[in-house]
Amino acid sequence: MPKKLLVLGGGTGGLIISKEVRELLGPGEVEITVIDQKDRTDFRPSYLYVAFGYRKPEQISVPLEYLKRRQINFVKAKVTKIDPANRKVSTTAGDFTYDNLVVALGAETVDTGFPHTWELEPSLKVAETLAQVKSGHVVIGVYSMPYRCPPAPIELAMLTHFYYLTRGLRDKVKITVVHPMKRPFENFGPMAAKWMSGFLQQLGIEYIGVGQGVAIKSLGKNELETTTGERVKFDAAFIVPPHKAPDPVLNSDLAKNGWAAPRSPANGDFRSEKYDDVYVIGDVAAPNVPVGMAGTILHSYSPWVVSNIVADLAGISIGKPPFRIVGTCALDVGAFGMAAACDFTPFVKKQKPYPDCMFLPPSPVTRIFKEMFEKIYFNWLLGVVP
Repeated sequence: MPKKLLVLGGGTGGLIISKEVRELLGPGEVEITVIDQKDRTDFRPSYLYVAFGYRKPEQISVPLEYLKRRQINFVKAKVTKIDPANRKVSTTAGDFTYDNLVVALGAETVDTGFPHTWELEPSLKVAETLAQVKSGHVVIGVYSMPYRCPPAPIELAMLTHFYYLTRGLRDKVKITVVHPMKRPFENFGPMAAKWMSGFLQQLGIEYIGVGQGVAIKSLGKNELETTTGERVKFDAAFIVPPHKAPDPVLNSDLAKNGWAAPRSPANGDFRSEKYDDVYVIGDVAAPNVPVGMAGTILHSYSPWVVSNIVADLAGISIGKPPFRIVGTCALDVGAFGMAAACDFTPFVKKQKPYPDCMFLPPSPVTRIFKEMFEKIYFNWLLGVVP
């Protein structure tokens, strides 16, 4: 009888692990089931493109039913309880048991009532707001840390700049970023912060760095107050909402400090702190790694997770790949793009205060790469291009 691998979450983490385990172990060796409350998976970085009219929702989303092509079961259901002590997961479609469990449920956003580009529906509201505001003050505010994709608020600000520039309205619109970090990109090191600060100044984008984990104390219809007491009036605001771990994780003993807790990520061990047969990966565990919430980072350490799962389920070793936690990021600035590649390994191992980062100069080629990667992502994971 085949062993059972249960994967919670049909986002980047769940798809990578299920795909790569299936490529190594056939259906006669392991039955793989992916559970997600949605029947489609999105390329989240392209929510920005939806907001600015470059993409329609159906162009950045594909049905999870395509998993069946890889002989992977898909169940559309909401996870309601995780009971690792009894190897059981309860959902709106019933209970599931497993030999190995992968928790890749991601991070949930808490609605603030303001549009943003961290979920699909609020991204459509960003598009509506941009079309309506032809003058005044536009604020991009980050409510608190952590949140998905650390550089994205800056990218949103730069695309807002480009949006009004191409419409001949840039001189009529003030753009301000309100952020928990004292300086933009300071989590990537002092050189990155200095460079990005200068670049935003060149674009005429104001940056208000609060210097606290929670940046926004209160939100009104046309004014926000920072946690340091500064009041910022606006005509339109795009607010990155607070992020939290899903309740089934928070209500289980997989959680620590409000997020899922991997055992020893600095050594490549993403098993749960308490359970050998449970792996916690991606955004739901990122703050405890600690790294930013980004699929590219998860991709870098996924070979270690896959090799351990294969050893657990099949009793064989495929060897240990070189262990690194790295990430690449391409930012769209409008007419061109910029990119960075960072090695977080020495930072996670507490050998250095910042990751080792390399920044590529602005180039139109980088923007093309960012758009192409959207298609590569779906083709790689599900064998389809929307």
